[in-house]
Amino acid sequence: MTMEVEDPSSDDQTVESDMQRDSILNFLTLNEEICFKNQQKWEPDLTTKEKYDIALNVFRNSKLNFLLRFGKYLNQEHLTYFRRFTEHGEPDCAEIELVLGDLSKICSSNSNNKLVKNRRYEAMKQMIQDDLYFSEIEMMKRNPLLYEQLVGQYLTDDEIRERDKYKMDDQVTFVKILMEGIERDNAEAYRKLQAESEDNQMEEEDSDDDEDEEDRERKNTPSPIPSCSKWGEFDVKDEYHVPRSGPKRPQHCTAITAQERLLLREEFVSSMYQSFLDGKDDFDYRRIDNDSSLDNADELDHDAEDKYFESEEAEECDMQREDESSEDEFDMFMNHINQHPAVSELTRNMKNSNI
Repeated sequence: MTMEVEDPSSDDQTVESDMQRDSILNFLTLNEEICFKNQQKWEPDLTTKEKYDIALNVFRNSKLNFLLRFGKYLNQEHLTYFRRFTEHGEPDCAEIELVLGDLSKICSSNSNNKLVKNRRYEAMKQMIQDDLYFSEIEMMKRNPLLYEQLVGQYLTDDEIRERDKYKMDDQVTFVKILMEGIERDNAEAYRKLQAESEDNQMEEEDSDDDEDEEDRERKNTPSPIPSCSKWGEFDVKDEYHVPRSGPKRPQHCTAITAQERLLLREEFVSSMYQSFLDGKDDFDYRRIDNDSSLDNADELDHDAEDKYFESEEAEECDMQREDESSEDEFDMFMNHINQHPAVSELTRNMKNSNI
């Protein structure tokens, strides 16, 4: 009789598979967006153990249902684990392969979008420091109408002259000065074009509002009543005029405070930053989106930010302890003073004099 010898490598693979499965389930239990079970408002929140048991039960019953329910919350590494269930002979292997293909595309797209946003943000920070692309003049050229509405119309003559003053340096040439003048002329023409487009849009909206108002007036006007007057009598009609209250365009106010000017300028700058991050600028984004050297900067800044806030919290705690200790010392000192015989006698005399 031959004895079957168990393959120890098979046991190791099973243990490793269970560890990967548990890692995925634990990952899901930490996601607050996942609804593991429909609950009423008065029911207590599920514990981590309860979430884990629910996900494990779904996993054991059907790998396909597990992916359909929780797949969108998994990352690419988690999805790779489920490739083993696409082999022939596994339940729902063909359907699982199709679902994994769709989930992999979504996961890859989300990762790329996040990566691109981080790279653009890092590039933008460098460009802000360089003060070229995000200088006031360059931002004004890219959106002259928004600049005029939020910043330009509130500038004094001296501020305008200072803004338009050409920076003279060693690299200045006649061609550069000429090109700068052409670009500013183009920006002014673009501003007028933007203003005309905005005016036309507002006129269309005003026209639509007027038509709606006239329709409402016709509906609210009572039907004419048949005349009951006799021969020789006249109907006296009350003539009245109903003014149409269409929307009025906002009137620009040039008298604003310095704080308001600062807020409007910050709004303009923030809008230009967001336009760049959203990919709306006439800019070659490929050299940034494909630049892997911008990837590590985000992590370094995040670590620095954490250290900063940790040190700030530590300083606040130290200051709070110093304040508390100083208050305690002050209270002890005042109590000691109040207990002095001379002070006690003076306090009694003041009370007696007030009675």
